[in-house]
Amino acid sequence: MTTRLAVLISGNGSNLQALIDAIRQRVLPAEIVTVVSNRKEAFGLQRAEKAGISTHYFPLKPYREANRPRREYDADLAELLKPYQPDWIVLAGWMHILSNAFLQAFPYRVINLHPALPGQFPGTDAIARAFSAYQAGTIQKTG
Repeated sequence: MTTRLAVLISGNGSNLQALIDAIRQRVLPAEIVTVVSNRKEAFGLQRAEKAGISTHYFPLKPYREANRPRREYDADLAELLKPYQPDWIVLAGWMHILSNAFLQAFPYRVINLHPALPGQFPGTDAIARAFSAYQAGTIQKTG
């Protein structure tokens, strides 16, 4: 049985593309069942569509504008994903920290692809900054 992945992105989708390529090359025995982005302009959505993968734009802004708590957004995001029956949720450049409202819906099934150890290189361009620090010898390992 193939492992079912739901991938959450916020930007370019380079990690998503690496997953798509690994699946196509049969290096990763999995299927991406849907891709969700919290940013409408995320290029990763186009990558997913080109690969024939279901996509969703699920913005946080309407929740903020309505003064709805963050846990409601996370709970609704979990509800969006449940019909896809993912084995794993892969955070591939997802720029939100998920609350327990989401994590409890998928216990021990969320993987965050992040290039740094906790507290190192937060925010955007973390991969490039971690790699540069490693090359410069200022760090010996990353996340």
